[in-house]
Amino acid sequence: MHSIRTAFLFCLPALLTQSQGIGQPLLSLERIFEKPYIAGTRPGIASLSPDGKTLLYFADTSSQGDLRLWMVETGGGTPQQVSDSSIRVCQWSPDGKQIAFVMNGDLFITDNRFRKSSRLTRTPGFKGSVKWSWNSALIAFSSENIYVTATREPSFYQLTNNKSRNVSYSVVDFSPDSKRVLFVEYNEAGLPEFVVPRYDGKEVTAPTVRRGFEQVRIGIASIETEDIVWLKTNGDRFLLGSLEFSPDGRSVLYEQFDTTRHSREMYVCDTDSGGAQLVYREYDKDWIEEGIVGTHWMPYGRDVLFTSERDGWNHLYLMRGDSANIRQLTEGAWEVSWFSISEDGKTVYFRANKDDLHQWQLFTLNTGSREIRKITSSIGSYDSPVLSKHEDIIVSDYSDFNKPSELVAVRGGKERKLTSTVSAEFSTLQWIIPKIQHFKARDGTIVPAMIYLPAEIDTTRRYPCVVFVHGAGYTQNVVRNWSYYYREYMFHTYLVQNGYVVFEVDYRGSAGYGKKYRTDIRMHLGGLDLQDELDGVEYLKSLGYIDSTRIGMYGGSYGGFLPLMALFTSPNTYACAAVLRAVTSWENYYRHNPWYTGVRLGTPEAEPDAYTKSSPLTFADSLTKPLLILHGMIDDNVFFQDAVLLVDKLQKAGKQFELMVYPSEEHSFQQPESWTDEYRRISDFFNEHLGGKRSVSKTDNQ
Repeated sequence: MHSIRTAFLFCLPALLTQSQGIGQPLLSLERIFEKPYIAGTRPGIASLSPDGKTLLYFADTSSQGDLRLWMVETGGGTPQQVSDSSIRVCQWSPDGKQIAFVMNGDLFITDNRFRKSSRLTRTPGFKGSVKWSWNSALIAFSSENIYVTATREPSFYQLTNNKSRNVSYSVVDFSPDSKRVLFVEYNEAGLPEFVVPRYDGKEVTAPTVRRGFEQVRIGIASIETEDIVWLKTNGDRFLLGSLEFSPDGRSVLYEQFDTTRHSREMYVCDTDSGGAQLVYREYDKDWIEEGIVGTHWMPYGRDVLFTSERDGWNHLYLMRGDSANIRQLTEGAWEVSWFSISEDGKTVYFRANKDDLHQWQLFTLNTGSREIRKITSSIGSYDSPVLSKHEDIIVSDYSDFNKPSELVAVRGGKERKLTSTVSAEFSTLQWIIPKIQHFKARDGTIVPAMIYLPAEIDTTRRYPCVVFVHGAGYTQNVVRNWSYYYREYMFHTYLVQNGYVVFEVDYRGSAGYGKKYRTDIRMHLGGLDLQDELDGVEYLKSLGYIDSTRIGMYGGSYGGFLPLMALFTSPNTYACAAVLRAVTSWENYYRHNPWYTGVRLGTPEAEPDAYTKSSPLTFADSLTKPLLILHGMIDDNVFFQDAVLLVDKLQKAGKQFELMVYPSEEHSFQQPESWTDEYRRISDFFNEHLGGKRSVSKTDNQ
């Protein structure tokens, strides 16, 4: 434990120290995690004008985490901040003349340069979804009900009459004639409530959260009559996928996944009667990952374009009428993750890792010839693309390993950088660029990995190694972008500066490598995914400069679960492990997050053996190596209960371990000081048990 005096010193203003004998700036943990954030907060797209000439985006120029709304011309020009206020929802009208936005819970409209604003609502409740009518005369929004307001002379229409706190709504779209509104109703009635107690106030409080599969209804409301047509669905508890009006407004296309995600169904519904016709059904004995598939009408309305892993990789398919007439448009050992269609239906714009599984680029596809053309050129990845209405421009995030994401405009095969928000301080530091590697697992599978090395590796030395395990299970971290784990990326540079090698594995279950790779973990979490980590250690040993007796492991969430399984079931492989907000009981996680756990392990009642062999609690009494446990006490994803159950099991088995809890933190920490404290403990833990250099703090040179 750190003393009170040490903890106080860690809160002093951060400095960069100089590494002895090298003269390079040496990171402190405070500079990585505390304000002003050295990497800033990345800009995000708010809304692109219909003509593609002007972009509204959120950015933080203070490096304090305070996002503000900015405007920039995509053809060139200086970005302009358009609001000092907390605008979080913003949308351009289809005619490009007005902008709707939500500020402090109310709805406003302004002209297309934010010169004059008008307040449209004074109602309680956050306007969670806002949608313009296609004639730019109406705006639909949701709070406790669905409302429509006119923009010229404000008049309100309440389209639903809900009085229950269990019910919420989402506005999807207006019909092409702007006379009806498509929306979704979610009802939490009957779902179990879970207590997330808080201990950080004067009294202990017991807030609750509801979890499970909500009841879902899809409605079409007439603005003139306020009548609602409810679409016929296959049951009322399912996961809803794509949902949209046909170009002529006579039909609605929607897709649903059953709660096991074995089944995916697409229906075409009549907008007058709500009657539904099944046009496509897909079954998978493992599960369908609904987050990567998508479905859209073709602009001429008869056909449907969708993505599917039917051939083992997520690709584009064109369906004419129904599933009897399907044509595959893309193929190969790569995946499509986003697509948008031109107005004439002849061109599809899509994002894929086609040429390199570790880079996500943008492409066009000719739907007739199936010719594919790459339209981006920079090494790295493009994320969250938005295509303008007239398809002449795409705005996207662009990033690489040591390049935090910025917004770029892609037009005619050329790119223009729209934002420059990275601090000069960040750019002066020599960040470690990891090297992407591949090794063969014992079952012959090729496993991606990356390694962080000092600029000049001394092959006569034997370096201690820290293995980072990404969370979520289904994500891709061996990829050339500014990672979701950007804090860990900077921490890994810090570790390398302090004498370590850092290693990461995209183990089985990770995204980006096809269906079989992601589903190989079904019915045994901690099976092939853990085996990949263990085989990664064998690869490290083969390099010749890693000390195999000084390999540690750390990660959060799923990335905390795997180090527990490793330490408990393969104690001779790793010297120690630090686990953050780790899953220790998949039975608990099933109750709180059945959508995630059920597809991987089934239900606890039907598959008790799968849950037993996948639980670290089953093997906890085998602990023989140092273990550091860290967890936020108001975590409502991996509940703090998981840490308590593990601690209880270890205590009763007479095991020694270290523990730190964070009373005011959720699953993803919010307070910079908590991040610093957590990673200070991890760094000191590795230094103690792996023998790396002493961790560097700004206080060291004072």
